[in-house]
Amino acid sequence: MTDLSGSMSAGLAWRADNTPFSERFGEVYFPAEDGLAEARRVFLQGNGLPAAWAGRSDFTIGETGFGTGLNFCAAVQAWQETRPSGGLLHYIGIEGFPLSADDCFRALSRWPELIPVATELRDKYPAPVPGLHRIHFDDWGVILTLAIGEVGEMLAALHGQVDAWFLDGFTPRENPEMWSDPVLAAAGRLTNQGGSLAAATASGAVRSSFAAQGFALAEMPGSGGAREGVVARKLTEVPGDRRPLSARAAPTRERSRKDRVAIIGGGIAGASLIRALRRRGMESVLYDGAGTGGGASGNAYALVTPRMDAGDSTTARFFAAAYRYAVAQYGEGSWWDPCGLLQMLEDEAALDRATKAQGFAWHPAAGCQLLDRAQASLRAGVELDCPGLFYESAGQVHTANLLHDWIGPTRIVGTNIDHIVRTDRGYILLDPDEDVAGEADVVIFAAGDGNRRFADTRWVPIAPVRGQVSEVPATDASKALKCALSWNGYLSPVRDGRHMLGATHDRINKIGNDWDRAVIDADHRFNHANMPDCLAHLVVKPNDSWSGRARLRSVTPDHVPLFGTVPDAAAMADAFLRRIRWGPVTFPGGDLLILGGLGSRGFVTAPLAAELLVARLLGEVWPMEEALGISGDPVRFAERAYRHGRVEEFLG
Repeated sequence: MTDLSGSMSAGLAWRADNTPFSERFGEVYFPAEDGLAEARRVFLQGNGLPAAWAGRSDFTIGETGFGTGLNFCAAVQAWQETRPSGGLLHYIGIEGFPLSADDCFRALSRWPELIPVATELRDKYPAPVPGLHRIHFDDWGVILTLAIGEVGEMLAALHGQVDAWFLDGFTPRENPEMWSDPVLAAAGRLTNQGGSLAAATASGAVRSSFAAQGFALAEMPGSGGAREGVVARKLTEVPGDRRPLSARAAPTRERSRKDRVAIIGGGIAGASLIRALRRRGMESVLYDGAGTGGGASGNAYALVTPRMDAGDSTTARFFAAAYRYAVAQYGEGSWWDPCGLLQMLEDEAALDRATKAQGFAWHPAAGCQLLDRAQASLRAGVELDCPGLFYESAGQVHTANLLHDWIGPTRIVGTNIDHIVRTDRGYILLDPDEDVAGEADVVIFAAGDGNRRFADTRWVPIAPVRGQVSEVPATDASKALKCALSWNGYLSPVRDGRHMLGATHDRINKIGNDWDRAVIDADHRFNHANMPDCLAHLVVKPNDSWSGRARLRSVTPDHVPLFGTVPDAAAMADAFLRRIRWGPVTFPGGDLLILGGLGSRGFVTAPLAAELLVARLLGEVWPMEEALGISGDPVRFAERAYRHGRVEEFLG
């Protein structure tokens, strides 16, 4: 994927009448006379909106050329006035030359009726970082997926289906890439059968491209200086139907809905799933014998920090996207502590990794300043002996408050689930005494290390890792710390008279079968000894004033979380054998899912992974690029075993 840089600018200028103008393309973003009226005429009326979404549980709009957000605001305003009961509007906006939030608002503020939507858009608008950004407007039932990057690459990366397209952007003469055959073909591929499009051009090449893809076309004549355009519908009838376009009704496409959802596990994974489902008007039942936050998610605070990846990979991009999404979600609540984090760069290798990470526009490090030792010390408030990279967007969450708010009124069954049984009506959940704890259409494993105990997931390679965090009393010296510090450990700023210092990372094969959650003095001593020399004096040595917490986390061999469906092992083994004979096949699954293997970064990765799982479950547009979404699929481990000729051994 192409990185954006300073050169990827539209060259925004403002005309005397306050109309935004692109010096790069030599055109205005919208007509000075009444751009809003044209947006409604070309894109809303051209796609038969709002009538097309009447009675629909969900509807998806895609736009090429998000620009100032004018078409988005016009669509949302219409949705607010005519929204079906409980309906959800997905809006995909693709933009290769993003404007700032303030510039968008300035452009939109000329229409008083758009101010409420424009204000919310400004407040939630992301930094112009390449990739997909998911933004929620919960009160309106609207989800915006803003795709920042070259239009062809973004269309190729999307996973989902679109009901109506707003093909905007500058004219084919000034912006030919936007109207190229590959771009139009990609838009056509993503269009639902019966879906429609409206284009802000009547170019013959554009008309020919969509006609060749099986779209029925109609002209949209301009008047009074308004642009001509074209409207089209992806045929569901045989070619040659001569009825008017308006008479060819699109088929109703209802959301793939499973009403009874069981979530096993009450940590950040389960809470994130509950929140994602509730945003769709769906309630779930939570099963956890230890109660909410009883496992690895129950430390008093959890640091939310980026991962320092020095290379460009799908995994690195996933962690970067997950970090951006998590910070945006946490920032909406009182549980968020925006303390910032300074990554200490203690040697040349660490400095080299930071420098390489800053070279990728999609990486959180790209927006950070590399500080020398004196600057880092000033930022931290304590004397440091090395340079650092400061992440102003990082922070920590008060975990109990977050879990309480996200889980909310969800029904909680306080029992452990021992196993599940598939029936012709869904699933039966059984407790350790073989008593029925509940029934469900969909089951999602989100129990951290507990995910290993189920027969359905035994083929998934999850390993337990014990981690102990130390809670250290503040001293006069440590109270000067202004932000969190990170090395191969971390120290949080003082809150409630204590610091969080951590954390150990012991694989279970190093500690035998010790599943005890008791805090170990030796681990306090390890956490203290692991502190950089310049920090050790800030806290007292381990003694009775230290407290802590120890729990088991779960990790995967490739350190990428698990988020996807859990196919039946026997059926999957058979599918691999058929692949040998007949080529690629798909695996069964869809109503049995997992969100786990989060390791020590669960509060970073769980929110976006949960959003992806729910999108997959309901057949919605994915919140991340398709390659990123696939990266967490559990089947990847069986795929690797297959490539190495040991799939039967792997699946047992």
